[in-house]
Amino acid sequence: MIRLKLLVKISLIILLFIARFSGFAQADFDTTKIQRVYLIESLNDSMNFANNFFEFSDEDIDFFARYTSFCFYNTHYRRTDFSNKKDTTPIPLIWGTQRFAHPCNCPPSGGATAGFGRRGWRMHFGQDFRCRTGDPIFAAFDGVVRIARRSATYGLFVVIRHHNGLETYYAHLSRLLVRAGQEVRAGELIGLCGNTGRSRGSHLHFEVRYLGAPIDPAHIINFETHELRNPVLYLSEYHFRYLEVERELNRAQFHVVRSGDTLGAIARRYGTTVNNIARLNGIRPNAIIRPGQRLRVR
Repeated sequence: MIRLKLLVKISLIILLFIARFSGFAQADFDTTKIQRVYLIESLNDSMNFANNFFEFSDEDIDFFARYTSFCFYNTHYRRTDFSNKKDTTPIPLIWGTQRFAHPCNCPPSGGATAGFGRRGWRMHFGQDFRCRTGDPIFAAFDGVVRIARRSATYGLFVVIRHHNGLETYYAHLSRLLVRAGQEVRAGELIGLCGNTGRSRGSHLHFEVRYLGAPIDPAHIINFETHELRNPVLYLSEYHFRYLEVERELNRAQFHVVRSGDTLGAIARRYGTTVNNIARLNGIRPNAIIRPGQRLRVR
């Protein structure tokens, strides 16, 4: 049995070397095959990784996420639906040589300016931190840069896929200091804070996703101490309770007020009542409405 395990470990390490030098983790590999995150593990950690992998496998725990692609152009990996998640998935955050670093040097108190959750009539899938343009931004965990480019909403941003299956996003940067396909270590400088994209002031927008599904970073990081809450994230249905709020927002219907509109006329048009519109928008039933105002009607 011991010999068999040793043989399998040696085979795994050989595969890691082959994957490393054959460019398996690049965008053009066969996406019909399932990619385990360990195929992009760095060479220096191969032996440590193999030991940890089999240690967890012996306990019938397989925490390494399976991605079907390593895409350099799609901002988000196809989102997995966890609305009916019944089990718990242990995701190691630090193990062996894998470490954690806070993504920015923001003040330990008052640094977080906008959290994960509902923001008006849409969802905010990350945590914002106040920082000045040019402040350094760091990789939270070891991993491989999947995206480093500009988008209309995120501005200049970086996405890193980590060896434990998580992906982290760093948005609204003023400068990119890494490129797609580059290996990075926790605490490595990846960009500079900025105000690019859909942003109203210099800040870092930080996201954590697992198989495309957003996770509240506050479940992982204590923003007061800049430390991890736990060395292992036990992912369960609790972390996806926001999906109910998101579904409600997706069902919401809105009306942009035009000249001559009244609450009564709008209510009749959508088959609802003035009181209901007032309740949904936090206004009085006799409130004055103005052209261009956006009202939720359902």
